[in-house]
Amino acid sequence: MNFVKAFTFLLLCFGIAVADADTAAVAIADTNTVIAADTAVADTAIVIGADTIAVDSVKIKPGLHFFASVGAQFIDFNKRLKFVALLDTQYVEYMDDWTVSGGIIPIKQEFQTVNLAFPLTFGILWQFSDMHSLGLGGGILYNSESVILTDKDSRTHNFRYVLLAYPLFAEYRLQISPDLISLRESDYFSLFFRYYWLLPGTEIYSSWGRADADFDPLGSGYGIFLGYCFAQWYGLSMWGELGYLTLDVKSSDKNAILDSWNLGGISVLVRLMF
Repeated sequence: MNFVKAFTFLLLCFGIAVADADTAAVAIADTNTVIAADTAVADTAIVIGADTIAVDSVKIKPGLHFFASVGAQFIDFNKRLKFVALLDTQYVEYMDDWTVSGGIIPIKQEFQTVNLAFPLTFGILWQFSDMHSLGLGGGILYNSESVILTDKDSRTHNFRYVLLAYPLFAEYRLQISPDLISLRESDYFSLFFRYYWLLPGTEIYSSWGRADADFDPLGSGYGIFLGYCFAQWYGLSMWGELGYLTLDVKSSDKNAILDSWNLGGISVLVRLMF
């Protein structure tokens, strides 16, 4: 885990280094372009003509862009069985009470076996070349699991646990060359490498207790996504993303119901960027 986090962090550093190199390259290219402009404009228009329009239509313009995304994430919550056990214990107490006192047999509703969340994310992206960009984003991840138990008197009792997180991430985007993979001439794929921090306020709270997450300045996880730009309108682009992320959370509170858990998993996102 530490190795992968370090590898992802190095990819971000690589993106920053590429940004500096491209900035210098752009300055040199602009100088050469000015010198050769008068002699090459006509030939360029004849040779590339319509092809240039088609390629430029899919490029993200250099500069700063804003994005927002929404998606579905199947959380690999590795401590779910603890809450299942706590619920079973509560049900056994109701059954014991029914055995002694009689009445209506208690009924138990089970927790879902899959933790599904719909994370929201907002951020800013710096497009410094056709192939590379750097971004910074943050959002919220929320998942609530709730069940009902009935006792011998048919009274209902609600039990639940809630996963809440505020992830912050830095990302490096690498466009995959259309010559390598492309569905249509005007579409393209990208790889997104993300490094995550979990901000204060990340926690688990439940009917049996809570756990506040510790903030780790060195980071809490990483994510790797494959993105596909499937629509564009005058600077507004829409992306689909599929990937995997891992978010390791720890709590040092001695009274916490959990001391560690994971909020990662498979994620499907739709990103709107302008």
